[in-house]
Amino acid sequence: MTSTTSSGKAAAVDGAPVRREPRDAAHELLERCWRVKDVTVLNEMADPECTYTLPGHPQLDNKQFLDLMQQIWRAKPDLRIDLLDMIVEGEWVASRVRFSGTQTGELLGIPPTGRFVSIDEMILERWDEQGRLLEFHQEADFVGMLTQLGVVPPKEAGPLGQLAHTFTSAARFTWLKRKARRNSGR
Repeated sequence: MTSTTSSGKAAAVDGAPVRREPRDAAHELLERCWRVKDVTVLNEMADPECTYTLPGHPQLDNKQFLDLMQQIWRAKPDLRIDLLDMIVEGEWVASRVRFSGTQTGELLGIPPTGRFVSIDEMILERWDEQGRLLEFHQEADFVGMLTQLGVVPPKEAGPLGQLAHTFTSAARFTWLKRKARRNSGR
């Protein structure tokens, strides 16, 4: 037997564990992580031993992933996420999402560019029967994001275009870093 809490979540009655469908858990995680920006979500929804595998990062734990989420929230305060597709097979949920937002804060060492960025990502999650996240894997077009931010040259740039991009980017990022330091009072 289950009841519903004030937050709309299922709660156990009579001490019996609640069966939570992976699809519902994945939807809630998406909503609370990226739309609501809830710092308690991983404490409540992720197993303490949950692992996060993201391109370009060593494997992360819950705290490290929360730190990364908060950095993204600060860098893109207007962050929007759209769920494009979701497939569920047993305890596994595969989602295709689109993240978009304007980079107004430092992001992974890149000073604020003021540029709008939109990238598609694939997320693969494994959930237990109580709706606790066990594994999180992400693949994304980070080269596309870096191109949109102006960090790497567009695909069609030839050798001279790449060289020109390098020099103009170095000057632009130096200026952006100085501007960010002035705005932060450092």
